[in-house]
Amino acid sequence: MSERCLLRGIAASHGIAVGRAVCLTGPGLHVPHARIDPSQVDAEIERLRAAIAASRQALEASRESLRGAGSELEVVLDAHLLMHGDELLVDGCVRSIRDERINAEWALARTIEAICAQLSAAGPVYLRHRAADVQQVGHDILRWLTGTASPLPELSGPAVLVAEDLSPAHVARLVDRPVLAVVTDLGSASGHTAILARALEIPAVVGVLGISRMAADGDLVLVDALHGDVVIHPTEQECARAEERGRRYRRFTRRLRERHATGSAVTKDGVPVRLLANVEIPSEAALAAELGAEGIGLYRTEFLYLDRAAEPDEEEQARVYADVVRVMAPRRVVFRTYDLGGDKLPDADPAFRSPNPALGLRAVRLSLARPAMFRAQLRAMLRAAVHGPVDVMVPLVATVGELREARRHFDETRAELLARGLALGSTRFGIMVEVPSAALLADALASECEFFSVGTNDLVQYTLAVDRTHPQIAGLARPLDPSVLRLLDSTSRAAHAHGIGLSMCGDMASDPIALPVVLGLGYETLSMPYSALPLVREVVGRIEARLARRTAEEALRMGSADDVVALVESRFGKVLGDLWTEEGLREPRASARTTGARGAGRAATRSEERAGDEDRTRGESAATAPADGSRGTRERS
Repeated sequence: MSERCLLRGIAASHGIAVGRAVCLTGPGLHVPHARIDPSQVDAEIERLRAAIAASRQALEASRESLRGAGSELEVVLDAHLLMHGDELLVDGCVRSIRDERINAEWALARTIEAICAQLSAAGPVYLRHRAADVQQVGHDILRWLTGTASPLPELSGPAVLVAEDLSPAHVARLVDRPVLAVVTDLGSASGHTAILARALEIPAVVGVLGISRMAADGDLVLVDALHGDVVIHPTEQECARAEERGRRYRRFTRRLRERHATGSAVTKDGVPVRLLANVEIPSEAALAAELGAEGIGLYRTEFLYLDRAAEPDEEEQARVYADVVRVMAPRRVVFRTYDLGGDKLPDADPAFRSPNPALGLRAVRLSLARPAMFRAQLRAMLRAAVHGPVDVMVPLVATVGELREARRHFDETRAELLARGLALGSTRFGIMVEVPSAALLADALASECEFFSVGTNDLVQYTLAVDRTHPQIAGLARPLDPSVLRLLDSTSRAAHAHGIGLSMCGDMASDPIALPVVLGLGYETLSMPYSALPLVREVVGRIEARLARRTAEEALRMGSADDVVALVESRFGKVLGDLWTEEGLREPRASARTTGARGAGRAATRSEERAGDEDRTRGESAATAPADGSRGTRERS
């Protein structure tokens, strides 16, 4: 009998499955490096363009075959299709072929490597995750260049697909195949492959280091995509329990969708809670509207500035922003000015580079250092207000001086557009509170803007001095730490005292364990990935606001996150416990069974470890690993 082996990764698409493994060979492509004569340059460029066209055509065919299966699928595939025509990618390859006289394969590999390096070094976590998507597009094109483009293996029956990584083109082909689950060595829970798996409702665990080397075709594999566990050669008892839990989870999610397809959120004692959506491309706005989002609480604009040879001009930005506003009107859209480091701009000045980008010239600091670019973005956002209500939100504000300077640019830009006769409608100016100094200065800041939106992910990271992307310490970035709660409380009190808007757009806004405390601290406008809306409506509907307020007051006096978690479980376990269990937040691992308050603390740690960048879908993270940081390690029984 083969030895049981437990591996741990990232729960990217929730669910549980047991089946036989089918292993897909990794991308391991041989990339020929060859020098070419000047007379061969045009032919080599044509060969490159033909490969890009063939790869794009195959992806379009996959997209067409999925038509009607869900608009979320089309959003993801559209993003990869856009990459095929990205000018930085195509022009970069062409320049390498012309200037360096190298073959198309070599030029493509070098260009992809450069783009991925740029993305991997980006400040926001979700931008770094996009490097994997660029690499997947590059591999797809390379397969056509090298003549090794291959479909997925034929499946004779239900199977667990195991691979080093999968491109969205591969995942799209799973729609009519008997795939029970997907497990990969690489990937992140906010990558496009993970998003597709969720849309197809296929359980997926990614970031399982070594799985493609350890698993063999035909091995029995248990995939627990609630906890992020994968077991090769599980016991009969484990399989029986997993299959029952899988059936239960499918029933649970189906009921949530049916019960909360749309509609407002109201607490059990009648307090309304506004639910907004976090999005980054116009097509996601349409999905958010379909799911009943009451507006867009965070629209990220960074993608307009990445992977380009030149900055987007005002007209291009205005078109994109207007599309989003028209889709959501009359609901409000909050546009965040770009949250990037200066070294990520197409014409990056070497002086903008920093050995520590998280603390360098980024976000509002970069905007103020590049006023012409900042004003062009402000004009584009304000012009979109012709089509519906718009808020402009500036990230990473740390001081009153930064707010005043950013506000001056906003006011002058708005006055300029009004003088040109534009009817801008309802426009407001606000800031993100995501560094401790802003929370401590909340009373002073609140007197000079119209709203706060609290980005809890960065607030937790900066408050606790924890890199939330580091797999060994990410579990220390716990949003229910009392130090974080006290900053959230001071921010809320200042906003209410000054009568300005207050919302939360970080992962705490959709965390089923943190939500009672969040509501109790006075946050009654929450922004989240649209996929989290049904679950949050259910959680809110079960909570009494009065009890949430008493719980939050007590939590503020506690000394540790574990104490807060135990308090939440004692107060809300009866009404929310089944949701925590079904979401995989409370059920103990077979290898680490605990009980009582200590067990609640470990369970919540798994929930809190999933806190990541604002653009992630609910429950995503690079660290659904165990609290000891041992993601990807082997455990034998």
